[in-house]
Amino acid sequence: MLKQDTNSVILTGNLVQNPEVVEKGEFKMAKMIVAVNGKDEGEVMFVKIATQDKLADFVSQNLSKGDGVIVMGKLSQLNGRKDLGLVGRLVFPVRKIQRKRTFSQEPQKTSYQSSY
Repeated sequence: MLKQDTNSVILTGNLVQNPEVVEKGEFKMAKMIVAVNGKDEGEVMFVKIATQDKLADFVSQNLSKGDGVIVMGKLSQLNGRKDLGLVGRLVFPVRKIQRKRTFSQEPQKTSYQSSY
């Protein structure tokens, strides 16, 4: 469970595509897009999510397009990358991700939590 904090974000949605894994040396990142329903019917937000290291391993081995997920983390603001146009851009570092289960699914590893 995440520490109760004023900057906690929980998203529930479905993966739009299979996670894309990027590796550079020992660094590993899994990038994905989660479709999250908005408050109005038919309104959908597409949120780009990236996980790193062991959390990226979990995502790449256990999640695929169409899977329902619960993603937990916090909002952070990027600073100091004027050359890339990233100053002030909000990012979503993921702390925990788990698969939404249905009653018909067989038991399997459904979540992984990392520390910041």
